[in-house]
Amino acid sequence: MNTEFTRLPVYFYGYDDIETFCLSKREQLVQENVGLILGILRGGAIPALMLSQMLGLPVDFVHYDRQEARAEINNKKVFELVDACIKEGKRILLVDDVAGVGHTLANCHDYLLSFVKDESFIRVLTLVHHANSRTEAHHCKDCSSVHAVLPWERYVTSRQCLDDFVKAEAALLEDQHYKKTLAIDDSAYPLNLKEEWRVDCRVEFNGDYHSVMDAVRTVGPEEIYCNNESLISAILSESPFVIVYKTINQRRFRISSFD
Repeated sequence: MNTEFTRLPVYFYGYDDIETFCLSKREQLVQENVGLILGILRGGAIPALMLSQMLGLPVDFVHYDRQEARAEINNKKVFELVDACIKEGKRILLVDDVAGVGHTLANCHDYLLSFVKDESFIRVLTLVHHANSRTEAHHCKDCSSVHAVLPWERYVTSRQCLDDFVKAEAALLEDQHYKKTLAIDDSAYPLNLKEEWRVDCRVEFNGDYHSVMDAVRTVGPEEIYCNNESLISAILSESPFVIVYKTINQRRFRISSFD
């Protein structure tokens, strides 16, 4: 794990977010005349399958050996599909979960280009994109200012990974609890939180927007409970990756700037 990213505020990129992002790209991909989807295993598998269902297009996978830095397509029929796409003027969509500083996406793109030949036939979609990525993604969510954690990355699976988190002060060793949650109390819009909805910090809103926004910046929460609509708008305008919950009758409703 690269500790450069663990020092950034954490953004938990859930399955609902992935589905929403893929749906938001559907019309553009239709207009771009995509005819085949290739997901890079393993991270690109889920968004590739989602897009295949949403667009009604064939899907297959690029296998990548990180130790050997080698990309490979095992299904030989894929090459026939690629040839057919090129003849019909259709594009191939290469899908991965992250366009970070690593070589995976860049090497897979170069591998695809080795037999497609014309780069204009290749489109790239990633769920997460960082400004210093080696590969430009045509469709992505810019996560340069956050440490985006995808569902399959939420669990520490090795000692080295855990050590990186601890050294970067991005996780607690005892319970591996990564999120910070802030509750904004407003007498005009009471929260009425359930006991199991853990809150790390609380701040009281008394009409001073600046002090509340300063508190949000200081805490750097990943999740916020707030029932004040104007405050929610201000928070999401400044911090679009923060997850905000409104509470009604002890039920919570997620608010996203991407909705």
